[in-house]
Amino acid sequence: MKNILQFLGQQKKKIFLGLLGVFVILQVFRPEANDGSVYSSNDITNAVGVPPDVKTILETSCFDCHSNHTNNPGYWHIQPIGWWLSDHITEAKKELNFTEFNTYTVRRKMKKFREITEQIEEGEMPLDSYLWIHSEAKLSNTQKKTLLDWAKMNEQILEKKYPDSVPPRKH
Repeated sequence: MKNILQFLGQQKKKIFLGLLGVFVILQVFRPEANDGSVYSSNDITNAVGVPPDVKTILETSCFDCHSNHTNNPGYWHIQPIGWWLSDHITEAKKELNFTEFNTYTVRRKMKKFREITEQIEEGEMPLDSYLWIHSEAKLSNTQKKTLLDWAKMNEQILEKKYPDSVPPRKH
């Protein structure tokens, strides 16, 4: 029995050292950083009016995932966490990228403003998993109202200017 316990103890040590070695090797393979510029000729500030209070909210609560620049936290450098975050940011930018907003069609811009409204009203953005670490990104009721008013206003402006481009509404 003693020999079996010693054998199991040695196996656990080998498994632990093997896993540690894999973890160390993984640190060499890092995702590409999302560290481009937030502001360019295609960013949202060149597409629609963005008042200073809205810009501050977007920078604090949205841009890390929905722009071409993320303020990468220290844990981003630990794999596989960095891979997971990088994938999350890539997917978020496919949905909405404020840095590339002015490249969207008018119809897509209207749809994005509508989706911003829906996401805020339903409490889906910012994501809870993001807020666990970034509590400063949590939207107050006042900030929610500011963003909702801004998004609805911009959607209406575009609808009036381009009535033939209005996307259908969900039921």
